[in-house]
Amino acid sequence: MKKKVYAYLHTHWDREWYRNFEEFNLRLIEVMDIVLDELKNNRAPFFYLDGQCAMLLDYLKYREEKKEEIKSLIKQKKLAIGPFYTICDSYLISFMPMVKNLDLGLKISKEYSQKDYIGYLSDIFGVSKSIFQALELKNIDKALFWRGVNPKLINNECNFLYGNIKSTWLTQGYFNDFFHTDEPNIEGIKKYLDKISKYAKNNILLPIGADHLGMLKNANKVIQKVNSKLNDYEIILCNPFEYFKHEKFEKAPKTLEFLDNSDTYILPGVYSARIEQKRKNVLIQNKLAKKIELLNYYLKENFQKNIDFCWQELLKNHAHDGIYGCSLDEVHSAIDYRQNRINQTLDGIEARMVRNFKEKNKLQGFEKDKIGLFNLTNKPLKTVILELPYVLNNSQILKTKEGFDNELYYDIYKIPVTEDIKPIYTQIVEIEKNEDFSFKTVGIKKPKKQTKTTLKRLENPNISLFLKNDKIFIQNKKTDKTYELFLTDIKDDGDSYNFAPSGERKILPLQNTKIIADGEILSCLELNFKDIKLQANLKNNSEFIDFKAIINNKTKNHKLQIVLKLEKNITKTISQDAIGTIERKIDPKYNIKDYMPALRPAELKTNSYPMQSFVNAQNVNILTKGLHEYEIFENELRICLLRAFSTISNPKNKARSIPAGPDLKTPMGQALGENIAEFAILFGSEKKSYSTLDEYFENYIAFNVNDKNFEKKLDKFTQDEIFVGISNNKKIIYDIKNEKISQI
Repeated sequence: MKKKVYAYLHTHWDREWYRNFEEFNLRLIEVMDIVLDELKNNRAPFFYLDGQCAMLLDYLKYREEKKEEIKSLIKQKKLAIGPFYTICDSYLISFMPMVKNLDLGLKISKEYSQKDYIGYLSDIFGVSKSIFQALELKNIDKALFWRGVNPKLINNECNFLYGNIKSTWLTQGYFNDFFHTDEPNIEGIKKYLDKISKYAKNNILLPIGADHLGMLKNANKVIQKVNSKLNDYEIILCNPFEYFKHEKFEKAPKTLEFLDNSDTYILPGVYSARIEQKRKNVLIQNKLAKKIELLNYYLKENFQKNIDFCWQELLKNHAHDGIYGCSLDEVHSAIDYRQNRINQTLDGIEARMVRNFKEKNKLQGFEKDKIGLFNLTNKPLKTVILELPYVLNNSQILKTKEGFDNELYYDIYKIPVTEDIKPIYTQIVEIEKNEDFSFKTVGIKKPKKQTKTTLKRLENPNISLFLKNDKIFIQNKKTDKTYELFLTDIKDDGDSYNFAPSGERKILPLQNTKIIADGEILSCLELNFKDIKLQANLKNNSEFIDFKAIINNKTKNHKLQIVLKLEKNITKTISQDAIGTIERKIDPKYNIKDYMPALRPAELKTNSYPMQSFVNAQNVNILTKGLHEYEIFENELRICLLRAFSTISNPKNKARSIPAGPDLKTPMGQALGENIAEFAILFGSEKKSYSTLDEYFENYIAFNVNDKNFEKKLDKFTQDEIFVGISNNKKIIYDIKNEKISQI
């Protein structure tokens, strides 16, 4: 009997990649015109729009007259869109963008009469378990993807149940253009089906299409012709939903992550490509979800449409290949532009919400011993940083700039003029008792200095950084355990997709140190290397040292890492995923250089892994703001601060045997000039990282008020609950202890 092959026509669509958005969109118009014509004239039964809605809106921007025709085809189940707005890269974005992506995609697709959905993740470079949790939260029970699967972990079958989601692994990927010739490649089709059949017990799912490829014309006739020449298979041209109806799905471990490259490339160099954009992305995600939308929700303000605009712009940056950093420079210039627009909007919304809140509660005015504080963190705060046009009592000035007072800047009945420009002081204060998720007018405390700073030491009662024999050490003062910290640099012969080390790793020598601040509240010791200033900041009461690396990069094609040497070889790490954590077993002796060059068709394994904002090993935590890659070798925990490369895809990359994209040059990928990298070191379990992240990201808003006493509790959470964000006017909460997401 012939094996049934459920085939669907599609095109995989990158909004931006090796061409800019406008060029790809012109191509999209040409592709979609043909799709609609073929479907309308019944020359094919169905076309799948890559699981996203953005490409439909991009098309309709120039073909508005096709809107009703598209609605009709979707109603007839000849065309399918959604559930995503854009196909997102799940290891480099946080959970709320995943949720917002689905919220927007579902809203749009339902407006066009779409009812059935598949979590379609055809080409993303490894699949985080968090994306499945987002799908489950939105009641989507099917998923389809390709990269990152180790067949042995799913019983060598392409179908499995992941949680409550029926999941199918595209064993040979989504890229199949054997049919797109005058005479279809029958031999190629047969070999392709034989490979899929190895993992398919019953039926086969076959995508017909590829990246930006036009629809197969006269598909019904082509498939009829191909079937007449196949002995072992019968191709049924339909849609992927039909396939799911005829398959059985057995449970797979829900702890699985799909980050294995033994079968397909996962291109892990993207974790460290264009770090400056990743840093800005993380700060924007946090500000949107944990500050602006949260306050808009609790204060019942009317900025939701502005906030939705910010989310939509952010999701455009998260479209596949975008935040990965593996596109043309002009694509990343567009990402910079969108990031700037979002930040400008968010800053304006924040200032207006503060203004409105002060007016409503009669808090306008100035008081040097008191401030207003929205504590949006998961615990009481001890210090806050704020900008004011005057100096608070008992504050420590961190920096000064010239500008307008917000009281004037955001008053629509006043126009700031040159004479109104005055010094604006960034200052830190210690504050009196306050609560998590609350507003309170809080008093400013007189600080009691607990930090000690010399040219060779920075410490408080919890943690210490000191120099010995020109080496840097970090000490946990509660356990007396000490760890060496150093910077390394190595040449990189890779590209945007894969790091390919060359030559020897160099430890950068420390040149000198400088005391930047020795204040009553915060102290800063600057560790100077050639072209790198590593500023270590420590507050009186802090349990972590906060580092800011200011890198004046003058070198091309290299990788810069901060390294923390632990007590023993690292065999396990726990890192933050978009939601929850991932525990990984590590081979600490593995070194990619021992296996180079890669032999066809392999991509070499690495000891580099993705993380969101922290990684834990041996009760040592490194928290970061946009540094998504950590690497393990022996007892070294390495965090990439900067990686410089010259091309999208180097055809001579020794870490990968086949090109992953075109060899187009990316001068901006070299990250020349100033770059910022931020991380912190904290001791304790991974739960300590969770409870510290809000403080580390400064999830509060502080501002001037009069002497009125006023407080307002916003919400109440348990110690194990983490506020994640707002979706469709409901709160999303993550329970760390039970690893459970709820929407209330």
